[in-house]
Amino acid sequence: MLIVALAAGHSPAAFARAKEIERHKVSIDGQSFRVIRYDNGSVKVVDGGIFGDGVSYNLRERMRKAAKQGTGCELADDFWLDGKLIGTLRCPGEGAAS
Repeated sequence: MLIVALAAGHSPAAFARAKEIERHKVSIDGQSFRVIRYDNGSVKVVDGGIFGDGVSYNLRERMRKAAKQGTGCELADDFWLDGKLIGTLRCPGEGAAS
C-alpha cells in the first residue's frame, strides 16, 4: 500500500496524534487515490500500489494532483522522506495551509 504524507512541517509523532477532518476518493489518470486531511494541516494520499525508491515521476505527479483534487490546495516545497512526500499546502487566498 502506498502512503504519502503531505505535512506542513510536522514530525511523525505530531502526524500520529492528528485528528482526521476530511476524506476524499479521487481518480487521477485512471488511478484511484484516497486523500485524508488532518487537523494539523497534514494530508495522506493513499493508493494500493507499491512504494520504493523507483517510484516514477509520473506517479508522484498523480499524487500531487490527487492532493489538489482532494483538498483544493497545491502542494509546494515537497520532498521525499522515509517513503513519504512531505511539503506544505498552498490554498487559494491563503499562504501555507494550517
